[in-house]
Amino acid sequence: MRKVLILLILVVLIPVAAFAQLQVGGIAMYKGNPTTATSVGVDSFTFGGEARLRVGILQGAVSALYVPYGSYAAIAALTDIGASFDVAIFTLGAGIGPNFAINIGSGAPTAVNFGMNLKLTTDINIGAFSIGLAGFYYVSDFTTIASVFSNLPWLGITAMLKL
Repeated sequence: MRKVLILLILVVLIPVAAFAQLQVGGIAMYKGNPTTATSVGVDSFTFGGEARLRVGILQGAVSALYVPYGSYAAIAALTDIGASFDVAIFTLGAGIGPNFAINIGSGAPTAVNFGMNLKLTTDINIGAFSIGLAGFYYVSDFTTIASVFSNLPWLGITAMLKL
């Protein structure tokens, strides 16, 4: 039985690894409202790293972000799974998934938040390098999930490298 399980795992993983595309890179996002921004400071931005794994049109991604909130900050992991399509030199993608944030600092309301996110991306592919735009509808916890689309999305840029 154990040999059959190992063989089944190898039969599934080898083709996936052969055709999978891994991208890693950085992401920087503006998380404020550009229409009412009177002053833009460090607290208006979030930044971090991103990794994407794509098999066919299916794409999974994780973004690890530093999110400042004034008196405290959060280390957030936004994960999503969705679809991504190549159109000429562009890659269009959409995904949805859970996220969690570990709040750090003395003014943090709770230690850990669990929420969800909806992500839309557009990348321009230049060989193994891509640069693109990303937007996240970010919900920090499930108590505010009903108002997800009443807030403006986080908008930003990504720079990715195919490995």
